[in-house]
Amino acid sequence: MRNCTHFGTCGGCTLLNLPYEEQVAKKQTKLREILQDFWTGDIPVTVTDEPQYFRNKVELGFCHQVKWRADYDKKDPANKTRPLEFEQCVGFKLKGRWDRAVDLQQCFLFSEKLVPLVAAIRAWAQQENLAYYDQRKHTGVLRHLMVREGKNTGEQIVVLFVTDDFNEKTFVAAVESVLPNANIMAAVNNGLADTAEPESLRVLKGKDHIFEKIFLTNENGQQEREVIFKLSPQSFFQTNTKTAQKMYSRVRGIVKKIAPKRIYDLYGGAGSFSLSCADLCEKSICVESVAPAIYNGIENAKINGITNVQFFCSRVEDFVRQQPIEKKDALIILDPPRGGMHPRACKAVAESGVTNVLYISCNPVTLATDLKTLTQHYDILHVEAFDFFPHSEHIETFVQLKLK
Repeated sequence: MRNCTHFGTCGGCTLLNLPYEEQVAKKQTKLREILQDFWTGDIPVTVTDEPQYFRNKVELGFCHQVKWRADYDKKDPANKTRPLEFEQCVGFKLKGRWDRAVDLQQCFLFSEKLVPLVAAIRAWAQQENLAYYDQRKHTGVLRHLMVREGKNTGEQIVVLFVTDDFNEKTFVAAVESVLPNANIMAAVNNGLADTAEPESLRVLKGKDHIFEKIFLTNENGQQEREVIFKLSPQSFFQTNTKTAQKMYSRVRGIVKKIAPKRIYDLYGGAGSFSLSCADLCEKSICVESVAPAIYNGIENAKINGITNVQFFCSRVEDFVRQQPIEKKDALIILDPPRGGMHPRACKAVAESGVTNVLYISCNPVTLATDLKTLTQHYDILHVEAFDFFPHSEHIETFVQLKLK
């Protein structure tokens, strides 16, 4: 892995100064410490085979910001009268800042095409005299740039988030100069929140989605199943495709051995686990509170010819109260957001009587909180981790539990 000129200021990476093996060891040690009250055994980590250009999606911010002077001295009285200098930067946000971005000149997270693409869009914006967004004054036209790529299909989509009209024809030409086959969209965002949430999306070229595939393998590395995902700009999908399919394959292997008739896929998102394991059960019930994710799941089930996955748009804590979990021949898969499970949902799962529970966590701290409740009724059989996020502090944890 090469060093990045932005390391230390950019919020995109925090561990890039360490060799990848040391990053993994550091995260593994921290995970052991967090889970030591529940598990003292080994925690193997599945690494990302190629820890550069692994992300399938990035969101960059356009920032009109005060230029920081290297020679600035608070004690110098001249600084009180010196006029502020401004700059326009497009890139990841500075570490710990919501209102400032690095001007991206180098990056090894997404694709070798990202830096040339940003350079082309930067030159286009200058030519068109378009102002970058000022987070404090809420002025400017250009707000965010989202780029998404199917790592197993090669399909790409580029979305520009703006507050006002712009020259769409010249923007398309700028993108095509680097990504000639990309689908290109524009989105209006006049909200005050600094998020890439569109009020309206329109296609400038191509289509409003891409397709991605995940290849599911058995313990011998032989491909067993292929699942196709249709991804819109806002679709949820694990950002590290190649390592995520290893996790889905691992979960699938355990489900295959347990052979349940019914799967409860709670906090199921767009149903990735349900779609990956649909051929191993009679029925999978996917529960997710975010409506667009449910729509994606229903559509992807149709694309893959899957008819035995039922989607419910509901908060898990409401679902378990309205439709008590049937424990006979069932298996529960949990994949909650960073905040962990709602206490009512966690209690319902803990007291469900279902023999097998698989918990996938993106936050070991909230995982530990939920395990306090779950381990009152369940024993932990196995813990492992998947490094979806090289060069960051984050790691995905997988816990297999069995009823006492």
